[in-house]
Amino acid sequence: MTVASGGHAERLDQTFLSFSRNPGLHLHAFIIGTELPKKRLSEITYHLKEPDPAFGDPMRDLYYRRWLFVDDLSEDYVCVVDNSDVLCLQNLPAFDRLLQGRAIAGCSEHPASRYIAGQGFTTNYINCGVLFFDRAGSRAIREEVVARGRARFRSVEDQLTFNEVVQTCHYDELALLPCQYNFRAHYRFHEPKWPTVETLDGVKIYHNAASMAEARKTGSFAALAALPEFVADQKPLTKFQKILRKVLLRRERHWVR
Repeated sequence: MTVASGGHAERLDQTFLSFSRNPGLHLHAFIIGTELPKKRLSEITYHLKEPDPAFGDPMRDLYYRRWLFVDDLSEDYVCVVDNSDVLCLQNLPAFDRLLQGRAIAGCSEHPASRYIAGQGFTTNYINCGVLFFDRAGSRAIREEVVARGRARFRSVEDQLTFNEVVQTCHYDELALLPCQYNFRAHYRFHEPKWPTVETLDGVKIYHNAASMAEARKTGSFAALAALPEFVADQKPLTKFQKILRKVLLRRERHWVR
């Protein structure tokens, strides 16, 4: 499921349609506006919703109300994704399997260690661009997020409010997924303080606006990334050789800077 408005609703073939690769998965697009897009795709079921000015900003309206639109669906398990920068690169397992009996499943943001109101700090700050829900099991949590967001305007996006509510009050209902289900690194594009990779092999869902064009151009990726093999040590190392190995390891890329 996705939510869009304006020109983004006309371009769902570039991103959201990629989820149609999954057999039996129903695609729903909620359109906030006065009319459905002119370019409608047969694989997608469209739902028209009037704007709600009470949220104070059109994007804020879209971000928060998407959590309520989940209850308009009949499916028991729902995946909600951003409309313009998320691609499904591999077939997905059943959503109930990803949820692991919890109400919500998602991936940590980069970077994921952040201060939040309530709990005070988390090492698992969730990115809301790709989230999985048990529709019935998550209803009260989603309503709580929307109520907190509606109460006070702080910014346009809903992600901070979501993390405050879930990480403080409902963390036992959150399943953390591997980053391959919401992969945020740049693809063949470098920017300071953001991770960059040269392959998207192994990635299930890719979420990065700056690299959308490059990912779409590449097309298909392997089911798993290749893990390079070591050259095995043929004999015990000297003390100096061990020190040298440690130095070389420290000079390799580890931290995102």
